[in-house]
Amino acid sequence: MARLTQFSILFAGALLFLSIPGTVDSYASTRASPGKESFYVEGQVYCDTCRAQFINKLTVFMPGAGVKLQCRGEGEGNITYTVAGSTNEKGVYRLLVEGDHEDEFCEIKLVSSTIKDCDEIPNEGWAKQSSRITLTVNNGIHGDVRIANPLGFFKKEALPECIELFKELDILPPDL
Repeated sequence: MARLTQFSILFAGALLFLSIPGTVDSYASTRASPGKESFYVEGQVYCDTCRAQFINKLTVFMPGAGVKLQCRGEGEGNITYTVAGSTNEKGVYRLLVEGDHEDEFCEIKLVSSTIKDCDEIPNEGWAKQSSRITLTVNNGIHGDVRIANPLGFFKKEALPECIELFKELDILPPDL
């Protein structure tokens, strides 16, 4: 009886082992062929009311702001793909990107603000003018949605409430 149980376990293990290649192959055949992939890139645009370079409780998310995704290959000025869009009422954008861009550098850039006194694109310190994004199926990320880092426009003059916010957060404020 013990031999029969051992044989059954061994047989079941061998059967399982032999079925794995078929499972992997069937998964590979359900994916789109190279060059046929598409992705959604999602992110947020905000007005940095404290010129703090991070989202905080005084941040205002920006409806209708313009963004642009650009991918470029090697070599200066070699733009291979571009798509533009705008944010919804919550300051969130969702861009459809066609194709796999494995060998390209892709990034989201701010294009236009809808708030008159909050339209300065940051370019000082560690502020980011763009958000890099990976658009390929060959990177271990599952699914077709890619989330970009939030991007913010600077308000011309920081709000007076920002001083209290910085005290609350126990950080030194930038030059207000």
